[in-house]
Amino acid sequence: MSVRLESGDRKFLIVSGVLLVALTAATLVLEPPPAEHSTTVPSSYSPAAEGSKAAYLLLGELGYRVERWDRSPIELPSAGNTVAVFANPSLPASSEERAALRRFVFAGGRLLVTGAAGASLLGESGLKFKAGDFSAWQSFPAEPPSSITRGAPEIAMKTGVRWAKLRPDQLRLYGDSDGAAVVSFHLGRGIIVWWADSGPLTNSGLTEASNLRLFLNSVGPPSQPARVLWDEYFHGDRPGLWSYLGKTPVPWLLLQLALVFAGIIFSYGRRSGPLRPLVPESRLSPLEFVETLGDLYQRKGAAAGALEIAYQRFCSHLARRLGARPGAEVEELFRGARERLGWTVPGLWQTLQACELGVRDAKLGNERSLHLIQELYDYSRRLGLESGVRGAGRKNPRP
Repeated sequence: MSVRLESGDRKFLIVSGVLLVALTAATLVLEPPPAEHSTTVPSSYSPAAEGSKAAYLLLGELGYRVERWDRSPIELPSAGNTVAVFANPSLPASSEERAALRRFVFAGGRLLVTGAAGASLLGESGLKFKAGDFSAWQSFPAEPPSSITRGAPEIAMKTGVRWAKLRPDQLRLYGDSDGAAVVSFHLGRGIIVWWADSGPLTNSGLTEASNLRLFLNSVGPPSQPARVLWDEYFHGDRPGLWSYLGKTPVPWLLLQLALVFAGIIFSYGRRSGPLRPLVPESRLSPLEFVETLGDLYQRKGAAAGALEIAYQRFCSHLARRLGARPGAEVEELFRGARERLGWTVPGLWQTLQACELGVRDAKLGNERSLHLIQELYDYSRRLGLESGVRGAGRKNPRP
């Protein structure tokens, strides 16, 4: 059996369909591009001056098997031919994560960390901090020959951090009178390389001095490492269910489903809600006849007709008040009002004359007609005509 939709339901379905199509189109057109990662950290996603996207892409072009690492250090592989790059980690690490990093190196991994946060990631505390402005590049000469300083006689950094207290097993590679700027040391079968700043691997710092050679020496030749893991976990790029779904069309799908569900609830409520009878409007309103009559005169443009009704009513009441014959002339009515009622206020005769001319004027405007009707009502009130014959014996009405 076919179900016949009412006109209201049909309109609702059409509007809902149009909104659904418009929302889908807006999703495709107005969806913002993926937000770039913050430029305050050397993120491999960022093409800004302080980002490290150029260094990350360069490793891939040089033959390194480089990939971003967005998981905890606890999950780092134990293979001995893996390099992990932790450039200025901006989030703190737990004790379990710091222990996992040391196990990674001890098993033969290579670890490159930068900045004071990188040193704290290793559990080291021998740093010294200088005061001043470090917005300009500072040069640091190479000191002992090693595989990391090969081909890099001088590097440039923007930092006030120095590694001042070295252990006997830690080798100072670059620095100045305040302390070391680059340090390396072995741990188990692996090696750790620390930089005072991540500037040499940023997009703006790769071309300074011998920074590019320092970066490649610190990572190692491409023939040795099987993988280069570039940390983004400590830059805040941590996977989760909602963070993953946020990069897919699922949020927009949920929004569309919510709109459809709201439409179903609204449609069901209209059919299954409580039935209440409509409250009929009273047709005995005292102003309903007046409003209806006024609308008719306004639609027809019969301003003269409306004035004629009010004028005849005024003359009829005035004749009854004076005891004059019905249909008396306007001169007779005016003279009776002056002699019998003692009306001496000027203006009544002019109003009566204007009404005589207005009822015969087919082009009488609404405003003029309304003004004359209001004057007739005012004179009727002041002459006491609304009280009818009962006031016939009263003299000298108050003007």
